[in-house]
Amino acid sequence: MELDFRKLNADKLFDFSKEQEQLIFDIYDRLFVMYDISVVTIEDSPFQTFNSGEEKSLFSPKICYFITDENKENPFHLFIVSKIGTTVKGARTTALYDSLQIWGMKKLNEDLGYISINKKKWADKIAGILSRFNINFNDSDFKDFYVLASDKYKATAFLNTERKELIKKFPDGDFRLEIKNNILLFGIPKNLSEKNAYLIAEFLQKV
Repeated sequence: MELDFRKLNADKLFDFSKEQEQLIFDIYDRLFVMYDISVVTIEDSPFQTFNSGEEKSLFSPKICYFITDENKENPFHLFIVSKIGTTVKGARTTALYDSLQIWGMKKLNEDLGYISINKKKWADKIAGILSRFNINFNDSDFKDFYVLASDKYKATAFLNTERKELIKKFPDGDFRLEIKNNILLFGIPKNLSEKNAYLIAEFLQKV
């Protein structure tokens, strides 16, 4: 099914190469087969709430999809985003948006404070979080993962048996899962692909 780019902000279309546009069409077609999917504005998503108070977002959303299952239940959002980077030209620093990724957000039914889950090989990348949240959740059944939380009991409640198994079985160990209050962010910090879109959508539907 062809995605109607006319519904989007026209300025954003110039960020995409022809190859990227085709990949976005292919991803939309694959998701359309499995889910009820529609294009919505960023303002109609949890993105602004999740990023409130942040000096700089990790990415810039370009397209936002609202997705439900075949029964129009279990909603979540997927974002085609530009990876944010910078380059210095003389004394001036400019932003670069030269690669795309896909990330998802889902509203949960309760306020869980702050939770961050990563595989242990990411220890060096989460060192900065340790200084802010000094509760390191320990679970022998979940020993291959770092679980950092503002409230250990809320983290325990979130990580029931089903969710732990879902996380443990996720096939890409470079995933990032972060919760702020009642919004869950999930993604793989790698270039946009049909496989990553499928994996992230499947995870968000089940989590």
